[in-house]
Amino acid sequence: MKLTILGKYGPYPRRGGATTSYLIECGGKRVLLDAGSGSLSRLQQFCALDDLDLIVLTHLHSDHCSDMFVLRYALKDKLLPVLLPHTPEKEYGILHACPCFEAMEISESLDFTIPETNVKLSFCRTIHPVECYAVKFREGQDSFVFSGDSRYTDHLTDFCSGAVTFLCDSGFLSAEENTGALPHMYVREAAFTARRAGVGRLLLTHINPSYEEEMLLSEAAEVFRPVEIVEEMKQYHI
Repeated sequence: MKLTILGKYGPYPRRGGATTSYLIECGGKRVLLDAGSGSLSRLQQFCALDDLDLIVLTHLHSDHCSDMFVLRYALKDKLLPVLLPHTPEKEYGILHACPCFEAMEISESLDFTIPETNVKLSFCRTIHPVECYAVKFREGQDSFVFSGDSRYTDHLTDFCSGAVTFLCDSGFLSAEENTGALPHMYVREAAFTARRAGVGRLLLTHINPSYEEEMLLSEAAEVFRPVEIVEEMKQYHI
């Protein structure tokens, strides 16, 4: 499997950047994992829009799905499968009504095999202000997990167990801990999740542009290694 970082920022992009979006190449298929602002322009540097085989949306916040609402103008006659949560109803309704999207609802009970491959997808509900899911790609004995957006939970830790690569929401530094319940993990919680789950490698994403990345990386590395902050347009073998 190969992971390409199209956008790594959230909830808004840094100048010249894009919000959450990734291209997963597995089993000879191309999967767009989230579609934040600026992602479609980046995606076309790696494949044509018509060459996508599947889209997976972890949730329907705009920094993860905004480019879906313009992708519908580009696909024309293609019918593209889209796995997505059923809520919020407004965003789901718009995407479900698009004739170019074959919408399929995500749930924790869904076990989905990408057609014509041995790649299996499974899902874990996370704690976020809207319905949101972590997603696991499994091919043989190897697995890759993307957290989606989430606060720290034991449920997510169990879901990540033994993953070769864990791509994780790392929205806040520990200095923010006195600000109450936040909708994302502190970066040290992302690292603690990786350590408890016994993953092979931690990739930090959903980077707030107001932070210095060195501070995020330093805080994570105190808890777990190997760890790195993803780079946009970089490809990782997972």
